[in-house]
Amino acid sequence: MSDTKNWKELFVEKHARLDYGPEEIQELYLISMELQSYFFYGDILPNSLTLENIEKNNKEIHYFWRSNSEDADCTKCHQKSSTRYDQLTTHIQDIPSAGCAVYHHIIHNRFQCLNSECEQKIFVEKFSQFTEETSRKTLRFKRYCIERALGCGCFGAQNEIRSEGGVVSNDSIERYIKKESAEIVKNNLTQDNVRVISLDDINLRKGDRSSGCTVFIDEETHKVLVIVRGTTKEVTQKIIEKFTSSEIMSRDRASAYSSAGSACGKPQIADRFHLIQNAQAAVKNALMAEIPFSIFIRNGDGWQTENGDEADISKPFSYVKEEIVEERINLAGLTPAKAKKYRETLKMLELSDKGMRSADIAKEMGIVYKDVQKLRGSAASTLRSVEEKINKRAKELEDLSAQSRTEIPGERASKTVAGSRVRPAKESIVEEYRQTVVEMWNAGENHRTIYPVLVSQGYTGSQNAIYQYILKLKKDEPDILTREKTKKTPEWSAEFDEELAKNRPELSLENVSRNTVYQTILHEASAEREKNAENPQEKESAPKPQSTRPASVKTSPLDSEILDLMYGPDAPDDGKTKTVKKN
Repeated sequence: MSDTKNWKELFVEKHARLDYGPEEIQELYLISMELQSYFFYGDILPNSLTLENIEKNNKEIHYFWRSNSEDADCTKCHQKSSTRYDQLTTHIQDIPSAGCAVYHHIIHNRFQCLNSECEQKIFVEKFSQFTEETSRKTLRFKRYCIERALGCGCFGAQNEIRSEGGVVSNDSIERYIKKESAEIVKNNLTQDNVRVISLDDINLRKGDRSSGCTVFIDEETHKVLVIVRGTTKEVTQKIIEKFTSSEIMSRDRASAYSSAGSACGKPQIADRFHLIQNAQAAVKNALMAEIPFSIFIRNGDGWQTENGDEADISKPFSYVKEEIVEERINLAGLTPAKAKKYRETLKMLELSDKGMRSADIAKEMGIVYKDVQKLRGSAASTLRSVEEKINKRAKELEDLSAQSRTEIPGERASKTVAGSRVRPAKESIVEEYRQTVVEMWNAGENHRTIYPVLVSQGYTGSQNAIYQYILKLKKDEPDILTREKTKKTPEWSAEFDEELAKNRPELSLENVSRNTVYQTILHEASAEREKNAENPQEKESAPKPQSTRPASVKTSPLDSEILDLMYGPDAPDDGKTKTVKKN
């Protein structure tokens, strides 16, 4: 038994049970078909098509239509003809519904062309709003496939539409997209209302310049006009000449685009993105010329500040006195090699603070250029390691204040003899050597040094058995094993001055990269811009600070600490503005 349901059969059967006559049933059926065709397909199908029947199974819904047109236009010469020849049935798929594929079976009329000069003698009437010629899909089904593919790709659209009951392949969807795109590009290239044409380059494969393409956009509508392969002058010029109505060309900094625009006689402007990019690059280059690669921020009383020589007396520099350097070397107990690196690092920082370049610093110190770069890169860690070594030594001597303490065997292995299943010490094979073990352990020995003595006395067990015995014995009889453990005084303690280490002047160094400074500048500039936008009157009424620095520095978003590093300390203020002490 077939699972196909026939609308006409069910309609006749239901109404026959209600004692309707055949003529009444036929009249009601025609009305129901007319209403359904108008309600569901009145916006896409012409009035010349009459719905005759509907069939449905678990996978498909079939609509059967018949054309009642009296005439039609020839598909070749477009002359109207009313001479009917015969009929032809086509099967067209529509958007799926209720999990089923939807098909329209249309009986078309075929006409004979009356134009004797026309090559098309017999033609089939077409419904251009419903489907294309020779197509087996409705126009709205193709649009449905394209919209799905634009969201999830052809394969994704294929799977989604199939899950809804439709029958389509990813290859067909790709053809629909290509055909639709071709029509759009064709229409775009014939537009005569593009006033400002904008172009930029893209790569189809990231980083592969051989896949470069040029994108042409209507700047006023922000609509993509066409994308062509290549970024050369010839390719660009060929497309620009298509848009004769364009008055202005917007482009990036590519010389090929500039040449193409000049060849076509178009006034050229730079787009906002590249204007901002150029301005940002100019600011960055200017800042990079002023800011060193690494900025060292000094802190503590150990740094001394003095003015430069007569040629540049207004610029101070920081250094560490030689006696402080030697004190720290002695306190840290540095080896000759590390002491040399420490001295050279501080010297490099001093010369760098004076404004000398790395090459001049290498010449002044009598070392190679690479060594200066290494000293610069590890300067902060070198100073930090010396301070840590001094602090570590001071802590060790402080811990020696308690010279001795009672040592308990197995302090780090308390769980070894825990639990109810552990056998007592008196059941151990070491029990018969109890006196020797107790005396030697209290004298400072351990299970490793006790083992050979017990072996000489006839012991046949292992070292671990002795260790376990000591732990069990301590657990069973806590007072029997007692000894004092003393710490050894380090050899360097005699030369270590605890008071000097405790009260030494603070000396620290932080390394900030140039890129970090630049990012901070951008962040502060953005915050300042937002603040000025919120309070424009406050900006206008704010008094201008008095300063001996360049005028450009007055509006700088840099922190005072960074400005001090770049330009030196500012002139004394009038007490109204906050002064940040230079570290």
